[in-house]
Amino acid sequence: MTEYELLDLTTGTIDSMYDSVALYLSIVSGYLLVAYLAGANLTRTQTTIISTLFVFGAGLQIWGLISYQIANEEYLAAKAMISPLTKYQQTLASQNAGFIISSILGAGIIASLYFMWTVRHPKTE
Repeated sequence: MTEYELLDLTTGTIDSMYDSVALYLSIVSGYLLVAYLAGANLTRTQTTIISTLFVFGAGLQIWGLISYQIANEEYLAAKAMISPLTKYQQTLASQNAGFIISSILGAGIIASLYFMWTVRHPKTE
């Protein structure tokens, strides 16, 4: 492959990573909205269903993000054989970048589930 083709593939995977994050934020926002507006009125079964779908949907976006990051690393490793990587490309090729972002998004799933828990089990003072 040419350098241009590798950079084009890298750009495509970066765009897909942004799309995954946008979908993740949409899923989390929807879940938090449901938790805030209707969480206290949901039955246990309804809460289990919506929470399971939430974890699956948000988790799928995180998995996609990691997959795109791995593809980026492969494309940039091939590009490095043709010409040196820029500092920006070196950052993209870092194995830690995708996993750090994914860890933060994973913490968002846990925080959202905790939010639902606090809405359904309010402390009485």
